[in-house]
Amino acid sequence: MNKINRKGFVNKLSMVAAGVMVPSLFYGQTIPVQPRPQKGPPLDKELVKEFVTIAHSDFDKVKAMLKETPDLLNACYSWTDWDWEDAIGAAGHMGSRDMAIYLLDQGARPTIHVAAMLGQIGVVRSFIDDLPQMKNALGPHKLSLMHHAKKGGSYSKAVVNYLLSAGIKA
Repeated sequence: MNKINRKGFVNKLSMVAAGVMVPSLFYGQTIPVQPRPQKGPPLDKELVKEFVTIAHSDFDKVKAMLKETPDLLNACYSWTDWDWEDAIGAAGHMGSRDMAIYLLDQGARPTIHVAAMLGQIGVVRSFIDDLPQMKNALGPHKLSLMHHAKKGGSYSKAVVNYLLSAGIKA
């Protein structure tokens, strides 16, 4: 016989209660489904390269290009073998805090490297606690997590200190 502790009992009870209540909330009602956005044509490789390149330094041009071609947001460019980079990656390793936050607000995919640059110690610690190998993860251009954390300047001092305490070299 499996024993259940108090916390497990409360969790199971909550799930059962939700299972009873949820159908009653929607019984007889139609739940609207949002249509998927229409997939656009494949992006031109040179356009992606230009976008990722300017994401290293030109915030205004990033905003303008993204307004004109929203599909560029998460587009990646392959510089060489296994060196993929997107705009958020460029902003991350260049320490462009405002650009990174803007891209995240637009829906860019967050990474541990950008979190390190932004000083998001909770995110970095969670990644490394759950996946210890992430402390050695390389970002665009094979730049380390420590490189990204240092690019965050005063915002990411706690991340730098945490990485040092985790045995990552400066």
